Amino acid sequence: MENKVSPRTASSNTAPSLTGRAAAPVAIGLPVYNGDPYLRLALESLLAQTGVDFELHIADNCSTDGTQELCRDFARRDERVVYHRREHNVGVTANHNLLVGEVDSPYFAWAGADDACRPNRLTALFEALRARPDAVMAFSSAAQINADGEVIGTWQNPCRTDDPDPVVRLRDMVGVEHQGAKRYRKNVSFDSAPMAYGLFRRDMMLRTKLLPPVKNNDRLMLAELALHGPFVEVREPLLLHRHHEQRLTQATTQRDWYRTQRGDGRTFVLPNVEEAGWYLRAVSRSPLPLAERGRAMLALYPWMRANAVPMARNVAKAAVEAARLAVGGRARS
Repeated sequence: MENKVSPRTASSNTAPSLTGRAAAPVAIGLPVYNGDPYLRLALESLLAQTGVDFELHIADNCSTDGTQELCRDFARRDERVVYHRREHNVGVTANHNLLVGEVDSPYFAWAGADDACRPNRLTALFEALRARPDAVMAFSSAAQINADGEVIGTWQNPCRTDDPDPVVRLRDMVGVEHQGAKRYRKNVSFDSAPMAYGLFRRDMMLRTKLLPPVKNNDRLMLAELALHGPFVEVREPLLLHRHHEQRLTQATTQRDWYRTQRGDGRTFVLPNVEEAGWYLRAVSRSPLPLAERGRAMLALYPWMRANAVPMARNVAKAAVEAARLAVGGRARS
């Protein structure tokens, strides 16, 4: 890891070294690229968490604004902050996933560079998860805020994520986009991120493929994780989840996200087809017995049926693009 500032590598005028200290029980991973204008508030909010020992790991994906200077300043002033700057921009998905493997704590939470949270949120999630040894993660309700920090809605979990039947949990997670809109107020559309910003047992996360390289990937990871165990919910709006025009998922269409964020050089874009493939693979590699995997596959049927037309369009567009490339190649030769 290049360009890393932490208590172990900071200069003599920083906080005391933590060399030899075991990892904190909780690691917060904050991936960021050009975090202005909300990053300072996000960092202050996270460092104001009380009641639990934690470290804050910031993964800067080669920001070009003032993000680097701000983060290095926080790392110098607070021994809980570890700052990583990637050698090159690895893409938004990889920046999230790499963080999970770069920490040693048994509990892990992602944090949004444009969000904030109540001071007792981390403790509430930590205590809720420790009280439920069978649960794989804990999350809270959320207040939806706009660019100015004004509350514009309330998010609550629309899914039976605590059901003892993993197939029920999967069925709800796959259908969350359709069910969730009714749970928002003031016409704010459903967003699975408040749940994805919960507190996870890191070993359970590592049994999944984490975030796949597709849009809406937090929903896919949560669906896979639901096959490993229930989620525990804290029904208080402890997360302040921000919606604004510069937010990547709002500012980028599905096809443009694939072309600009994946970075794998693929010529053809099949977003709905790939999403279907990830659901199927999640079930096939799950810890469920064979008969239960069959039930889980059947639980995917409503999603497959609802997305049959979009998947067909994916294939048709890819075929047209392939034909154009073939004709263009022959014309040049």
